[in-house]
Amino acid sequence: MKNDAFITIDNVSMWYPAKKGITLTSKEKQHVKAVDGVSFMMEKGEILGVIGESGCGKSTLGRILARLEEPTGGDIYIEGESTSSLIKKDPKAFRRLVQIVFQNPYDSFTPRDTIEKILTRPLNIHSIGKNMEERRKIILDALEAGGLHPAEEIARRYPHELSGGQLQRISILRAMLMEPKFVIADEPVSMLDVSVRAEIINMLLRLSKERDAAVIFISHDISLTRYISDKVAVMYLGRVVEYGEADEVINNPKHPYTQALISNCGSIDPDEVVDKIRVEGEPPTPINPGPGCYFAPRCFKASDECFKAYPATYDLGDGHKVACDKLF
Repeated sequence: MKNDAFITIDNVSMWYPAKKGITLTSKEKQHVKAVDGVSFMMEKGEILGVIGESGCGKSTLGRILARLEEPTGGDIYIEGESTSSLIKKDPKAFRRLVQIVFQNPYDSFTPRDTIEKILTRPLNIHSIGKNMEERRKIILDALEAGGLHPAEEIARRYPHELSGGQLQRISILRAMLMEPKFVIADEPVSMLDVSVRAEIINMLLRLSKERDAAVIFISHDISLTRYISDKVAVMYLGRVVEYGEADEVINNPKHPYTQALISNCGSIDPDEVVDKIRVEGEPPTPINPGPGCYFAPRCFKASDECFKAYPATYDLGDGHKVACDKLF
């Protein structure tokens, strides 16, 4: 696939066969559509925030983009080359190119290894640094640059001897030691104390800018996503329902789901009065949803037409895209 974008996500889907224990009303094969036809493009150095309720498919999308799972449909391209072919051709080179930072820093490291050993391992695997002395210097310099002082003492410690914020810094540093061009950050600060979140986010922003890396920032925190992101994609039940420049999507949401999400997000302005939009009920089952708009059963603007076919995606200009027929 050829285009001018650095990264192209082209109609990516992840469908899991429904388990036998789930009651099925149809004889046809049933699937849990965790990610369902997601497409967008990114440039070098761009940060895309992906937001939505728990269970909307954000983390599954992240694992697909990192090729920790093989998508059941579509593909991801980096500078026009399929990542499926990249990883088959040279798995080690692909793992340097694409890195992922997970939500829970306590599950990211081997508890029996020191921080130095944990950070040395990927350098050894990818032959970064000429020898052990040079690799140790790379690690100590990275720890110091990441605000982990004194670096030599931190390097000697074990994961259980560090705080969650320190471990997440190290998790980001470990990813950035590979000098990746594409980073997926999956809820990287949601388990951390509010007091250290800004430091972690600023560190991620700085490293992304230094490396000119494209970043997918997955979060349920709309205010934080607005602060860190150039663009925002709003997901609902496996699909992107709204996409565009971060300020445009947050300040001028068009999809009823995005409007409801933002109306229930706390404002930094204590004097701002926002009418909260109530969304009744739970999301429908992700097992073969539809045929209409997936949000229709909960939508405050839904009409009979919304239940008949999934809406087209409309370009409102300047890259602002919305999957909703009620706009017209």
